[in-house]
Amino acid sequence: MKFKAEFVFETDNACSIYEAILPEIETPVSDRSIIEMSYIDPSLILSIETEDVVSMRSSLNTWLRLIQVAYEVSKTTDK
Repeated sequence: MKFKAEFVFETDNACSIYEAILPEIETPVSDRSIIEMSYIDPSLILSIETEDVVSMRSSLNTWLRLIQVAYEVSKTTDK
């Protein structure tokens, strides 16, 4: 069974977040998941596809946390 999740983050900082996380996409941590990310102003779109639920949970934890940290950093640099 395949699992797929897609998230759309609408924020003024979507471009900054995309650029900050893009290098992580280029070097995958695991071959158990497929991660795709795109930027369409003003949205960051994250798509995760996995073969099993354990890999999905792990991928979600990793990528949502990366986006959260990049968002928080971008907000502090805007001030």
